[in-house]
Amino acid sequence: MTSAKWAVRTGALISGMALAASLGVISQAEAATPKSSASIQSIDYISGKDVTVGSCKGWMNRRSTDGDVQGLVQSWNGAECIMWLERKVIGSYDYKPVSDGYGVVNSSASTGFHWNGANAGSRVCVHNNSTGSGGCGATAW
Repeated sequence: MTSAKWAVRTGALISGMALAASLGVISQAEAATPKSSASIQSIDYISGKDVTVGSCKGWMNRRSTDGDVQGLVQSWNGAECIMWLERKVIGSYDYKPVSDGYGVVNSSASTGFHWNGANAGSRVCVHNNSTGSGGCGATAW
């Protein structure tokens, strides 16, 4: 974005905040304080953790602010796919589901974000109802 466009957008934002403050919608302190870019979070794809079963694919994203993970699923060619997230705590034997199952046909869906903290790892699992096959991706620790 050019500096001229940035100045116009920033000026409009500050003017809008000042108007809102004068109407009592926000306080004067909030209107005068520009938001820091430090509060911006990113959501990043976790490579190497995908699972593909026929025309169903599952993968995970990680949120930068807290490390929580999200499962995503994509279906194509009319495949009926179910996706869910599982977590395993270090020292335990089994993975346990931590999200609902999300079903799609020729579309996509995602879970909310789920804790993936210290001593725990998550993986995305997919079942292709059209073929009866399923599987899970590698664990993100």
